[in-house]
Amino acid sequence: MGAGLWGAGAAVVPAQEAGQAVAPVNEKANLLRSQADEAYQRGDYKRVIDIANQLLQQYPKDNPHVAYHLRASAKIELGKAARDGKQIRDGIADSRSALKEGEGKFPWLNVPYIYGMTALGELENKAEHLETAIKWVTPLLDKPTGEMFSEEDKGNLYYQRGMANSAKGDQRAAAADFTRATKLAPRLLAPHLRRATSLAYLGNTDEAEEAFNETIERFPTAVIAYNDRGNFRRGRGDLDGALNDFSKALELDPKFAIGYINRGITQFDMQQAKAAEGDFQQATRVAGDLNTRNMAVRLRGGARLAQGEVQGAVDDLTLAVRSNPNDPTIVEERGVAEFCARHFPAAADDFARAMRIDNKLVRIVPWYWLALQRSGRDTEAKALIQRTMDQEMPPIGWIGALCKMCDGLMTDEELLRASQDEGTEVEKRQKLCEANFFLGQAAVLTKEPEKARDYFEKAVSSNLFSLSAYRGAQFELQKFNK
Repeated sequence: MGAGLWGAGAAVVPAQEAGQAVAPVNEKANLLRSQADEAYQRGDYKRVIDIANQLLQQYPKDNPHVAYHLRASAKIELGKAARDGKQIRDGIADSRSALKEGEGKFPWLNVPYIYGMTALGELENKAEHLETAIKWVTPLLDKPTGEMFSEEDKGNLYYQRGMANSAKGDQRAAAADFTRATKLAPRLLAPHLRRATSLAYLGNTDEAEEAFNETIERFPTAVIAYNDRGNFRRGRGDLDGALNDFSKALELDPKFAIGYINRGITQFDMQQAKAAEGDFQQATRVAGDLNTRNMAVRLRGGARLAQGEVQGAVDDLTLAVRSNPNDPTIVEERGVAEFCARHFPAAADDFARAMRIDNKLVRIVPWYWLALQRSGRDTEAKALIQRTMDQEMPPIGWIGALCKMCDGLMTDEELLRASQDEGTEVEKRQKLCEANFFLGQAAVLTKEPEKARDYFEKAVSSNLFSLSAYRGAQFELQKFNK
């Protein structure tokens, strides 16, 4: 977790607890421990590991439990960020060493072990790791507080159990744990934020809003608090409120890359594509890690596409594909951009590549068929649909209906009716937009320009600007969001 969020991650030893040490204490070792703690707080986990190694090598008898604890915390953080199970396991091994050296005197030494098992459970999607974390921490919560186990320590352990319960999908239990943590450890930001998030997951939106507001009142300079409330408000459709929150986060920290990304997404939702592009561009400049920068580049491509800047969009998405060549959704996005640019053979190649990466992405089939048709490869297009429909389990539902339309087995009226057969009102609107786009493309293929234009106008009138079908219709009409 980021700097200033003690208690949010593996909870580096605060100064007063680092002092709960076994004699002898060397002043140089104390200084190194403080430097490691500071490095953790600012997110410099590699530096933490370097200092912990120095402590263990030069002062192996001077509170080694603290050095192992610090190194465990840093390794787990790095492992989470890199999605590296081995590094998380290395951190868990260090946490066991910390517990052994601490001889059971310091309950807070359990935090990295619990945190690590939760991180491993999330990464590997293994409930048994999450259960291990929960079973490990629960007996510790029955221990009385005292000189070596403060209420804040216990609050942090409740927070860790809440994180494991949340990862397991038990948001009700998680919310209860986070609530308890906020009462025992009111100085810790993370439990307050996670409590608000869990309430939102449970559908208690008014309580969640109140919890976010209370958190910001308590921590008025916490960048992440404004960011998280902004995400919550955006999810509720309060785009103005979300925009204000992300702007406040960026006022507090002008180098907060995720804040630029989130504000850009919100502006994109508000059909302010140019402003969104500016925020994504700024995120690429200040991003401290490659993953965040790549995300910003990908989103910048989407914002450029929305403005009709198709070559810039293709260039950005090409960079994104190079960074994540095995992510079929990015390849698919570039295929849509190539289609909008009327680079139909390149679009067909991307759709084919995406389906090679993941052959279950049948939603791509109608786009792939269309790119082949617009490339003049009618025989290949027919063969694609034939293969798709002859599978042991051919696509059904809406994608099945689109495939039938591609195969000439469904009329315009039948496809439009199929778009309204089932689903929520939002889903029906999305399917209707897609129906109008594909029917417009079918009219292009049969050389009926007026009919095609009418369908494209209907697709654009949906204002569902996050849909590829909406974007494709925009390019056919040359009407863009600026």
